[in-house]
Amino acid sequence: MATFSKRLLALLVAPTLLCAACASGPHAVRGDDKPGIDYAAMGTGLDRRDLQKMLNENMETMRHAAVVQRWLAENRPSVAVLPIRNETSEHVDSALQALISDVETKLIEWGAVKVISLENQQEMLSEIRRQYAEGFDQTQIAHWGKQIGARYFVTGKVYTTDERVGDQHRVQYYMFMQVLSVETGEILFQNKSAVTKAIIRD
Repeated sequence: MATFSKRLLALLVAPTLLCAACASGPHAVRGDDKPGIDYAAMGTGLDRRDLQKMLNENMETMRHAAVVQRWLAENRPSVAVLPIRNETSEHVDSALQALISDVETKLIEWGAVKVISLENQQEMLSEIRRQYAEGFDQTQIAHWGKQIGARYFVTGKVYTTDERVGDQHRVQYYMFMQVLSVETGEILFQNKSAVTKAIIRD
């Protein structure tokens, strides 16, 4: 009987110990379950918070720039948002693609322009992406504008600088946002925002 009781106790205790061991190791969590998880840096790579911060700073500067007053005077001209070029070694192309919708949303909220979505013009968008990959050609601006029906383009690019000293590592990321005139190719607005990520030893 004593042996049976010991076996029964072992069967009851084992799952508890196993669960305790699982909890102490790596495990999946949701952002809602772990407050602040979206804010902590997991490394020196670009993440959603970094990209959103740089975009918001650029768009806020644009909102107060002369180009928006120009749009208001022109009675809501048509604007399209081109892809944001990734000039870094980071694999953030899908995240930058998602930012296009954020830019479009902000432009719509301002009420100064009519926004033309390139998502509905897949063939043209594929051609633009191909040319971006081969090297951006400023002379294509007018051609794209006529094809899409836009008078202005909003676009951007992300760059990086990387430095290492001993066991410390610092990466600085820069996002430029531009407004281009389709008619002339002139840059009517440009602004830069930046974030720094680092691995340091205190």
